[in-house]
Amino acid sequence: MAELRKLRTRAGEPSFRKMAAKSGAVSHATLHLTVTGRRLQPWETVREFVRACGGDEEEWHARWQGVQLVLSGDREPDPAPAPARSRWRSKRVLVPLALVLVAAIAAVVVILVAPGGDDVAEPPHPGDSSRFVSDVTIPDETVVKPGSQFVKVWEIKNTGTVEWRKRYLRRTDLPVAPGACRTPERIPVNDTAPQGHVQVTVTVSTPPTAPVDCKVFWKMVDEQDRELFPASKPIYFSVLVRP
Repeated sequence: MAELRKLRTRAGEPSFRKMAAKSGAVSHATLHLTVTGRRLQPWETVREFVRACGGDEEEWHARWQGVQLVLSGDREPDPAPAPARSRWRSKRVLVPLALVLVAAIAAVVVILVAPGGDDVAEPPHPGDSSRFVSDVTIPDETVVKPGSQFVKVWEIKNTGTVEWRKRYLRRTDLPVAPGACRTPERIPVNDTAPQGHVQVTVTVSTPPTAPVDCKVFWKMVDEQDRELFPASKPIYFSVLVRP
């Protein structure tokens, strides 16, 4: 999981929705579970994750097989004695396999010690943290008209020891799919002292056609568009566009 997260980082941190659209075979939620869930996902799912990030399928299939072998506890029976030349060839095969298994065991240890098995990436600023407080306007599943606008407001709290300056909430499903609710890509977060509360506002335009369910996720970033709380759940709004 840790190595898959690194693969996604090297690919430019595409959103899971964008990866799902590129795959066309699995949902964004399933791809998210590939790097945050508590169990090994099927190879077909991992393969789509690797494809969406431009990884080497053969290399990752070998890694996946190694992890599956360790988790299942399966072991091959000892082979019958072989001629010297055959044994030498077997050693050449077993050495890379042993390396795969060592990496797999290390990955399993990381998963077991990680709190909750979720992404444990630390924020860039030590002591930085946040907490969602409430939906100030437009509660989840509010019904709105097609071709209209509304203003969504969240309240969040700076629960850490770092002052928030020049921060934003960035929409995670970029580029926005046709027929989805339209918003700015980033919205500003007012400077907030530690333990202070701040309200963040975004204007949303609904699509002209209905019915549509709009659920848009947001993560906090800095001026360089660097994600500040990679292990935290995003905040979101969820509305039902109906005639």
